[in-house]
Amino acid sequence: MILKRGVTGFSAGDLSLERDWVALTAEFKKYCYAYVQKLNGSILAFYEPDIDLGYAHAHVKINREELYIFHNNMYDDIAFTSNCEIGGLKFIDHELLGALFENHYTVLTASQLAEPLVYQTKGSGIVLMNENELNDVELRFMKHFRSQTVGDLVFNYWD
Repeated sequence: MILKRGVTGFSAGDLSLERDWVALTAEFKKYCYAYVQKLNGSILAFYEPDIDLGYAHAHVKINREELYIFHNNMYDDIAFTSNCEIGGLKFIDHELLGALFENHYTVLTASQLAEPLVYQTKGSGIVLMNENELNDVELRFMKHFRSQTVGDLVFNYWD
């Protein structure tokens, strides 16, 4: 299941979901450099998580192809994109990088992240039909920011 409680970065005060983002980001950065270098690629830029984006990501170039590697710190999920347009990420699969990252992370596929969100309003609440454990805050933000896919939730820009 991808849509675990807190995957959006909004834990609704659940302290059991607290993680050391500095250490997780440092580890992700280390693996990015090692794996991209192993494929004779280079890191063009590295972006730390901040108040607006709750996930780190790297802009890389491998064999003349530029792509991005995204890391969801809440559950150590990795995804690859062909762009970095906040709110319009185009998820892709990268077989070679995926094989390297899967030793330490859960590598999400483009088809998993493209899964449409199916939800309905029930009274003052929201019922998400996709398999999920999201909290009420995440469900409200999902509706408010008009999230359309699983990828929109996991790698959101809810500002």
